[in-house]
Amino acid sequence: MKTIEENAYTKLPWYKKMFYKVQHHFTTIDEAYKARPKKWIYNLVFIVLLVGIVLYFSLDVDLFNHFRNPNWGKLGKMLEGFLHPNFEYMFGFGELFDFSTSVIYQVIQTFAIAFVGTTISSLLSIPFGFLASRKIVGKYAIISETFLILIRTFPELLLGYIFIQVFGFGPVTGVAVLSIHSVGMIGKMYSEQIDLISNEPLEALDAVGATPFTRIQYGVVPQIAPNFANVILYRFDLNIRTASILGLVGAGGVGYPINVYSQNEHWSELAAVLYGVIILVIAVDLLSSFLRKKLV
Repeated sequence: MKTIEENAYTKLPWYKKMFYKVQHHFTTIDEAYKARPKKWIYNLVFIVLLVGIVLYFSLDVDLFNHFRNPNWGKLGKMLEGFLHPNFEYMFGFGELFDFSTSVIYQVIQTFAIAFVGTTISSLLSIPFGFLASRKIVGKYAIISETFLILIRTFPELLLGYIFIQVFGFGPVTGVAVLSIHSVGMIGKMYSEQIDLISNEPLEALDAVGATPFTRIQYGVVPQIAPNFANVILYRFDLNIRTASILGLVGAGGVGYPINVYSQNEHWSELAAVLYGVIILVIAVDLLSSFLRKKLV
């Protein structure tokens, strides 16, 4: 017959059983951990089955036929193209020199779209970050929070289709999409950083009768500036990848040639573009890591 302690133990969730001490049945945490119920196995099986069912009915395709009749010939041509990229296109050489159609030009344009879009969105997000901080505006932060959530609900590609109707095809559309869409996430992260600041400098400024602007200038900005810079670098990393994808809808950058060459099965040219994107992403990642170390 189980004791009261044992009955109490069996009713606990597994993560609390890990920390059950000696006076409550187990002598070590390791023993409690080993005795935890293995419910995660059933949960994992359930999740896998649920995801499989949802994908099957949402895609509305005969998945088994696709796996039964794969196009190995096309896969072989793709691999051959990736192993033999057209480096003449990489630098714009060929029968007629045209740097504007080269991979390097497209990569530079993608970098410029991401850089300008991130810069604009970082500046636009500052007021929304303060207005969404409960430490600054209290309960009224819900207004700015709701606005930022609404911005984040629109996917980048959908905004791309919308802005193409306004600005047409080209990098201006890409800049507009990133400038607007990034505000939703950057503003949210700004507000979270503001809410984490220490109250002591603000209380000291209140004690000497500082104005609201002075409180922000000397009590808030010095605490949040390094964290804001980290947020901007993080978003810039994401926007490099987003700018590459936006080109698929005609918003400038490397996405457009990727779309054209994949549809026309020009795998050597597509490989040159992808190699350019890989180099760009690695370079930006290294640059961001270097700048973060300098900010810490």
